[in-house]
Amino acid sequence: MDLNKSWRSVFMTTAGVYLISFILGVGVHSVMPNEGAAGRLNFPESYVQEISSMKTISIEDAYSSYTSNSAVFIDTRDSAEYREGHVKGAINIPYDQFQQDYPEYEKLLTKDKKIITYCHGTGCGLSVDVAKDLRALGYTEVYVMTGGWPGWINARLPISVGREP
Repeated sequence: MDLNKSWRSVFMTTAGVYLISFILGVGVHSVMPNEGAAGRLNFPESYVQEISSMKTISIEDAYSSYTSNSAVFIDTRDSAEYREGHVKGAINIPYDQFQQDYPEYEKLLTKDKKIITYCHGTGCGLSVDVAKDLRALGYTEVYVMTGGWPGWINARLPISVGREP
């Protein structure tokens, strides 16, 4: 058995597989629409402008509002995710149920009290959409918590599990 021929055969086969993969990758990439920079989400320009007009609040500042009891937190994720864990004391108004659930919590939301919405963090627009709906109802002190639920968890801040308040 000639080991040189065996290694040469393995090398040539491997090189051929890589070459074919490279050519297919370039071909597929060339026909796919450009989605922007790798790892970035591509939102419509009108939505980006809406997000830009939103007031945001950092996890640290949100926690300061939490400890001073100067804000109402709204978890905009679905009710199953809310029950799995949420900011302690937050109310749950899922975006897709906003019109239905808002009247139940309207008495907790005053026009001058800070309202902080959150969802799944970066890339999640649920909290932005609920904040937009609240602003349309005349609330002016509405903030979207940057980092969302994952940021709150990572900072090891107070959480609750189950249905509340």
